[in-house]
Amino acid sequence: MKADKKIITAFIILAFILLVLNIVSHAAEEGLKKAMEKYETHRYSEGIVLLRKEVDGRQKDELALPYFILGRFYLKEAELYRTMYETSIMTTNEYLNKLNNLKAVKKSRYLPYFLGLLYLEINQPKKAIPLFQQFINSSPADKGFKEKAKLRLGAAYYIAGNRKMAEEQWAQVSASDEEVIADKAYIFARLNIKLKDAIDMVQNAVNLSQKNSEKNYHKIYRETAFVYYKNDMVDAAIELLEKVPLNEPDMVDNIERNKMLRFYDISVMADISTIYYYTASKYFNKVMNLRGREKYGDLIRFYLSEISYRLNMYDEAVREINTFLKSNKLDARYNKRIRVLLAACYYKKNNRKQAFEIWDEIINKNLQDDSALSAVMDTYAELNIDATSMLKLIEGQTVSKEEKKMKPYYNSLGGLYYSRKDYEKSVQAFELVRDKANKNKLESNDPVFLIRLANSYYRLKKYSEALEIFFEMGKSYPAVRQVQDTIQGVYSSDEKGSGDVRIY
Repeated sequence: MKADKKIITAFIILAFILLVLNIVSHAAEEGLKKAMEKYETHRYSEGIVLLRKEVDGRQKDELALPYFILGRFYLKEAELYRTMYETSIMTTNEYLNKLNNLKAVKKSRYLPYFLGLLYLEINQPKKAIPLFQQFINSSPADKGFKEKAKLRLGAAYYIAGNRKMAEEQWAQVSASDEEVIADKAYIFARLNIKLKDAIDMVQNAVNLSQKNSEKNYHKIYRETAFVYYKNDMVDAAIELLEKVPLNEPDMVDNIERNKMLRFYDISVMADISTIYYYTASKYFNKVMNLRGREKYGDLIRFYLSEISYRLNMYDEAVREINTFLKSNKLDARYNKRIRVLLAACYYKKNNRKQAFEIWDEIINKNLQDDSALSAVMDTYAELNIDATSMLKLIEGQTVSKEEKKMKPYYNSLGGLYYSRKDYEKSVQAFELVRDKANKNKLESNDPVFLIRLANSYYRLKKYSEALEIFFEMGKSYPAVRQVQDTIQGVYSSDEKGSGDVRIY
């Protein structure tokens, strides 16, 4: 009897364990399903939060799929912030230069500083140098900004090739304040120099900030996160980025009664994009070391090559792509796309002849392949390549009859027209992509597409249409606030005319 009881008890325990495992497995699948719903509705940050919980509760052999999806989420986030960054450069450039060109109007003392930041971002250090010097000489009320200006003046000299002047400027900065310490470390990380010094500096800044509970030191999180990323501490970088309030300006200047100017450092979105690309690569590489990687191998190799390209590692991307192409293992679905990417790498490496040989072959042999043509159009648009001959070839060549399949093609065509400054045709093509019933809703429209559509409307001076899109996006992505503010400033200027300009 005792033996029978033991057997019965064992069966009961086994049944309970199997039941628990089944519940856990079901819950895990539900978690992945909910995360993928966030992916489909373009709520990437929300999906990332859900997936992290899934990762924490899984065994190593069960991690391939969630890691792969996490990589996809971060890749989408990276592309989104890169697009926002490119838009912000455009709108900020016009906004700040309109402010600077105003006559008989009181100007903000901070304008030279933020103009200097803009010129640093677009790699025009010689234009940035006199602006930072002007700001430093004006003795701004905020001493911290003056120190930051010296650091960036040094960066401008460094980029321009004058290393001696750069070191002289940096030596003048007495790094005793937490924000200044973090900013100096950030400048070094941005220039890819003194990385070990930079990590010591930001950790010192974080320690100092924790001792002073009366101040809000979220401003150092962004700089610290970038330094962490450059030192391969990506998890710590992501943790800090999540604490950065992306809708707050770096400076609000009340220059007149009822007149307030908001200034932003546009490099924030570039940094976030870079960190997210790097994070995506980390998760993809994790998948490649797990059981079950075979399902995702081809696509991951393509993604990793693309990430190398985005991080300006063109030699590495070329090696990855060529090695993979020679293996003859690449899925046919990705073969053309990866060759378009290979040509883009050659183009960036100034091997233009080889690049165009690849692109021309793909165009001429795939005039009935909308997907292949879309890949080339996207690349031509991004690199601002003259596409006159390509447009003549592809005119009337669209073959897909399904509306859903045609949307990527028209999205690429709209981008190509935009790069040619044909904004009317750009809008026409983009509008064929937009969901008519939910025209600005993220659930129905890819956010990168919405930004590109808004850019075309902005170029046509249809500011209300552009602002409507960014307002809706701002509900999920607060970082677009800086784009909204700069467009609103340009809009205000154009509407009121030069006689009574008020840019807010």
